[in-house]
Amino acid sequence: MRRYQESVYRVCWLVVRDSDLARRATLSTFVRAYRALPSYQEELGLLPWLIRIAAGESRQQRRESSRPTPSDRPVEREDAPHFPSSPVPGLAGTVSMTPLERQAVAEAFERLGEEDRLVIAARYLFGLTREEAAGALSIASGLVDEHLTGATRRLRSRLAVG
Repeated sequence: MRRYQESVYRVCWLVVRDSDLARRATLSTFVRAYRALPSYQEELGLLPWLIRIAAGESRQQRRESSRPTPSDRPVEREDAPHFPSSPVPGLAGTVSMTPLERQAVAEAFERLGEEDRLVIAARYLFGLTREEAAGALSIASGLVDEHLTGATRRLRSRLAVG
């Protein structure tokens, strides 16, 4: 749990965009994962499996909450997951960003839809392989690149506008 707590919280936050709901969804994720251990399939990998559960638990928390939807209120900057200041491990060709660039990317990223945020996070923030990302997002591995291309195109357009 300690090893994956931050990653699970990031996924939950990306979905619910609220620190209290993200913390609740993080705890629910680990409870649900513990109960589902007998059905765990090792070939998917633990992090992708937890990401899949975290996204589902977060959506459930959001549905059950009486809070407004994320687009109805400003994002809580202090508890939001931060973009790494150095290249993401395992991702070839990444470059370091200045603090200003990192802030611009984070702000543009926040304006993306949930699915775009999750596919970008799976591949670039968590460094999952195509197959792991497909498992985490419950999509065919052949569609990961297509989803990622669209999401990064939308991210670039928001950077150009922002």
